[in-house]
Amino acid sequence: MAAPGIRPARCGGVTLIELLIAVGILAMLAASAAPLISATSRPAQAAKAAEQLAAALRFARDEALRTQNPCGVIFAAGSASDSYKVYTLDTSSAPPTPLYTVRHPLSRQLYAETLGSGSRHPDTRLDSNLVVLPSGTASALSFLADGAPATTQGSALQRLASGSARVRVQAGSHTRDVLVAAETGRITFQ
Repeated sequence: MAAPGIRPARCGGVTLIELLIAVGILAMLAASAAPLISATSRPAQAAKAAEQLAAALRFARDEALRTQNPCGVIFAAGSASDSYKVYTLDTSSAPPTPLYTVRHPLSRQLYAETLGSGSRHPDTRLDSNLVVLPSGTASALSFLADGAPATTQGSALQRLASGSARVRVQAGSHTRDVLVAAETGRITFQ
């Protein structure tokens, strides 16, 4: 018997069975939350990919203004991923030939980005109509030496007359549009 006023020592530990049950419950919660986390990141992925695409288009426009030589962005859809590259146009040939020698201003690597499998945005893809124009669709969007948006029509660059060009980025059911105004060359995304 214990002395008056002194309580016997109690073991405050957890049994191995209780610990295994707690770990099992946490594992089931984590497994059920993973799809929810992935689904909620899709709007963020679409927004970030559209922001980067808009930055590439702005850079191409700025390069055209700076160098007084047409520059642009070409888009390519693939089976598992899509890509876009910034180029400068060699206008000495007919039709003008894209030269993929433009370097990213920060990384100094060739300016090319990938969406989809193996990229920073694995759930994000380009819309199947790569560049939607008031007159149809195209796979590239160029900027003339004065910064005006244009597309290649036959063997010449044709300035966009009105409206805006649109490139759509999708992540699941979430979409973001990058718009290029024909009149001003202003690039926005929504």
